[in-house]
Amino acid sequence: MEYRPLGNTGLNVSEIGFGCGNVGGLMIRGEHGDQVRAVARAMELGINYFDTASSYGNGQSETNLGRVLKELAAEVYVGTKFRVTTREPGQIKDNVIASVDDSLGRLQREQVDLIQMHNHVDTVGEGGSVSPEETLGEVVAALRELRQQGKVRFWGMTAVGETAALHRVIGAGALNTIQSVYNLVNPSAGNPAPEGFDMPDYGNQI
Repeated sequence: MEYRPLGNTGLNVSEIGFGCGNVGGLMIRGEHGDQVRAVARAMELGINYFDTASSYGNGQSETNLGRVLKELAAEVYVGTKFRVTTREPGQIKDNVIASVDDSLGRLQREQVDLIQMHNHVDTVGEGGSVSPEETLGEVVAALRELRQQGKVRFWGMTAVGETAALHRVIGAGALNTIQSVYNLVNPSAGNPAPEGFDMPDYGNQI
């Protein structure tokens, strides 16, 4: 297994992480014994980063991952995600803190290595999205408080949304990690988009 630095955290994580979402679904819908065997085998092969989110199975992924890691007494890096679910000024910070506390309870951990915002980021911040101002304001304030409390080590966001808004947040230097969209269908986060590209163009900068 090869390892790489994770953002500016100073952590070296395996190039292949263990995803606990809906695509495979093992950590949401699988049998407990299969979950234990899969996580144990992953660690045998050198995987040391496990990625989950509060929205995966409405918390079921966090619950199952926490139970398996505790059973295996696993010393690995764990990252999870939260969604901002209020647009009320002055309440976003408390919303983030409550969400992270709930995740820690499901994971049976006092601290997670990485917490990431799971909302889209858009200039206006409509619907379920969050604006750059909200992100760099109340959201970052909440994450700083959580770190002071020892509940999170590092923070970041899943970089989905309006390109200009994402670049504003990233350019502020307030985050430790960016989980970018980068795949064969849309490689624009790391390569110039071809002419006529009909998907979100992340400007070769995320």
